Amino acid sequence: IRPFASVGTTWFTASSTFKAVLGSGQGQDFGGGLNFTEGPAYLEIGARRFSKSGQRVFVTEGGQVFPLGIPTKVTITPLEVAIGWRFRPLLGRRLLPHLGGGYTRLRYEETADFAEPGDNVAEWFNGFHVVGGVEVRVARWVGLTGEAVWTSVADAIGTGGASQAFDEDNLGGA
Repeated sequence: IRPFASVGTTWFTASSTFKAVLGSGQGQDFGGGLNFTEGPAYLEIGARRFSKSGQRVFVTEGGQVFPLGIPTKVTITPLEVAIGWRFRPLLGRRLLPHLGGGYTRLRYEETADFAEPGDNVAEWFNGFHVVGGVEVRVARWVGLTGEAVWTSVADAIGTGGASQAFDEDNLGGA
């Protein structure tokens, strides 16, 4: 059993929507979890959290964005379960590559000042992710890992507001 902490940057699939509302199509997330390893196979359970404030916007049919000056906060919390495989160590057993994939359960929350009843959003969505990376053993009980993760959470947004105007429905990203 190996606990871990994570710090990362997500480039959102719905980048135009996030750029319009939050000022950027990417953002930092923080998280952690547990990795259960048996031989080269592993099971990993983890959670991350992204939260950023911006403002509500109106988007014209031509894609022009008009900020409305109404503060809004977006919070995304993916809960992830993955299975994977660690490959043969490289460079004298210090580098350990791995590949995996699994299930994502994502909580999307959007709240705004002066929101009417029903305007705020707090919903759960299902998706999947794939992951690949390399762990560098720093000491017997300590390792640093660099990973690339791609997540898809389709049909989560896109029924109204900026995401509908930009025809974006996926809350995933890389």
